[in-house]
Amino acid sequence: MNNRQIDAAAPAGADVQKINKEELTDVSGLVLDPGVPRELRTGYILRAAGSPYCFRAGDLGVKLEFPDGASPLQDVFSDFLRRKKGECHGAETSGEW
Repeated sequence: MNNRQIDAAAPAGADVQKINKEELTDVSGLVLDPGVPRELRTGYILRAAGSPYCFRAGDLGVKLEFPDGASPLQDVFSDFLRRKKGECHGAETSGEW
């Protein structure tokens, strides 16, 4: 996995179609360890993904935007990763990761 850190503020306003995807961290190899305590999971994901707002999953560039009053980033990102994990295994996942 690419561990390059990208400034979280810069990609937030960027057009994901114009960003060189090779410069984004690929989270497709991210392995979520259910043994990691819940309070440490956010930090683990942030360190692994680099920017929580702009990254890639394989060849797909991903840009997250949140309107005022939206759900917390941790909830949205965890839900996204659960959905991606479910797609990889051909089924939806349930419960804690």
